[in-house]
Amino acid sequence: MLKPLVIGAEAASRAVRGAARIPGADTALARAVVASGRFFTPRLEVGMTDRPRALDNLHERASTVLFEANRTGAEKLAEQLDISSITSAETLERLALRYMKLRKYETALQLRQRAAELQPENPLRWVALARSLQRARRGAVTNDPVAGLVHGAVSDTEAAREALATAQQLDPQNPYILHERGRLEFERGDWPTGLELLRQAVETAPEASSSWWSYLAAAYRKPHVADLDKSLEAYEKALQLRPDREAAFRGVILMGARADQDWARLWRSAELYESARRTRGRAARMKLMEALRPMFAAGAGRAQISAGIVQLGIAHTKGERLSWPTTSLIVYRLSFAQRMKEAFALRRGLAQRSAAWLGTASAGHSRHRQKLLSALVYLGEYQQAQQLIDPMPWTPSTTSEKHRLAKMAADVHLIQGRPQPLIDHAAARAADLPLPGEELFRELVAGKRVAVVGPADTGDRLGELIDSFDVVIRPRLMTEFDDAQLARLGSRTDISYFSGRDLEEFVPVAEQAVAHGELQMVVGRALSMSSFSAELPDWLRFYRHDYSLGFHGPPMGIGRILYDVLQFAPAEIGLFNIDFFTGQTAFGAGYREGKDAGLGPYSIVNEIILAHDLVFEHRLTTAIAATGLLRGHGVVADVLDLDEPAYIQRLEESPALRTAEG
Repeated sequence: MLKPLVIGAEAASRAVRGAARIPGADTALARAVVASGRFFTPRLEVGMTDRPRALDNLHERASTVLFEANRTGAEKLAEQLDISSITSAETLERLALRYMKLRKYETALQLRQRAAELQPENPLRWVALARSLQRARRGAVTNDPVAGLVHGAVSDTEAAREALATAQQLDPQNPYILHERGRLEFERGDWPTGLELLRQAVETAPEASSSWWSYLAAAYRKPHVADLDKSLEAYEKALQLRPDREAAFRGVILMGARADQDWARLWRSAELYESARRTRGRAARMKLMEALRPMFAAGAGRAQISAGIVQLGIAHTKGERLSWPTTSLIVYRLSFAQRMKEAFALRRGLAQRSAAWLGTASAGHSRHRQKLLSALVYLGEYQQAQQLIDPMPWTPSTTSEKHRLAKMAADVHLIQGRPQPLIDHAAARAADLPLPGEELFRELVAGKRVAVVGPADTGDRLGELIDSFDVVIRPRLMTEFDDAQLARLGSRTDISYFSGRDLEEFVPVAEQAVAHGELQMVVGRALSMSSFSAELPDWLRFYRHDYSLGFHGPPMGIGRILYDVLQFAPAEIGLFNIDFFTGQTAFGAGYREGKDAGLGPYSIVNEIILAHDLVFEHRLTTAIAATGLLRGHGVVADVLDLDEPAYIQRLEESPALRTAEG
């Protein structure tokens, strides 16, 4: 829906610009948008009463576009409101909906508090109030997918819990309220209780919506839950309820490839989805699906995969193609079969499709611009990408929008080997929003020689060189080294980076290491900060942001470390013990055990294919090396010297990427 929204936003912006020439017209337009809602049922009420109408959904989107395009008028209207004099709870809710979209959380909360006062016996008012209480006011730090850690809303969780309890007392049999309680507890309170409430909600509702099942599936897939099978089953249920629902199908693909990797099962879901799509060429599309089925069959080998590749080539010649998510599933199937040339060629085709579909008119919509730039950067169209983001393509209406645009511009420069815009942007963001641990990290890294030591066993024995650096950084904590490890890895760890799923488990160990002088700092991912419930110790920092223009996910662990360290202007970064998965094993002995030592069902290593892009990882690291600040040592240098075709060939031949079937 992104492109239609952008088209609508462009039209709305033109209309608002025209109206702005008339004194008072902007405020009148904002008032008219709110008033138009009296003819439609708000989304929240639709959910509680189970009376969905397509026209209501369309009005909701159109109203949001118009209100956002007329932010000045909306803000003037808010200043003129005398909330205490409004006697219609319905009017108050319509206003609150609009101001929530503008992130005017305090205004929306006041409106919904007044609505609950007017209709205390209406459970809808208490559910709506609970929604606002979870975004009660500014003051928190949240993670924006592009800008990273930014100013966000504070949740009054206990008050929200009380509001939902009141709603349930008024309507104890309503599964929507149960679902809302589950969301609140899972996101902000007791997650096991929240998960159980979400499960009860879908089982209690006679016809639970596809979106409810998708939400439950997303909860099961969270790292702290990680029940991949239940997540897959819930996504499949969501897809059965709405076979044309792309979000549900994407969930099926990702969970199936993370879990048991039953490719035949995934292809059945793909056939269900493709058959439900209301687009031209259905007969040809389903014929192609049938032709590709053998490559997804149980026990399919190289011959079946090769035959499928031939069929894809024939379809391409005819101008036939499958949907974006089905093509992504084929990319994954080829990748796990180690047919990397064809897999990355297909993904490049997806980037071309994305760029063509999105177009270059973003209508002040940063999410559209981010998707477009990601596709262009993946295609190597750096000059066009830069022209579309630097100088800033429009005057942003909010501070967060300004941060997103500036961040994307810095990332376009970085992929071309220019780090200074990123360094400057990071410094500006630090001045705007200081983060815990950042100054200590700056003291440790700025102007220093930094060694980043990866987890692969490359055969290099450069431990003495590693120890000569001022600071040694690793993706996991190591404080004890045997003789073989000393030769390969060096003898110390100064800073340790952890992923979201590792951090909570290792905090007590890290705390002890810091106390013993064996470690100076731990760094976690930006997206993990909001879920870290304990008090932040001085030695723990969450980095500010990731590279924002990855077409298929952000950088992997080492890439994230390099990107983060680079922003603090070290004198030099030395990179060791990384072969970009071209070696004999994915990791050195002891780094990951059992199923997580390589690709296969339920392995964490599957993420290198499902959540990241190996070719772009190699390219981004090469770009950072081009800044002159990064130097690879040993095997790292050899792999960075490869061009992309040669690197892809290495991936095709790499024992580290073989699965049980490969």
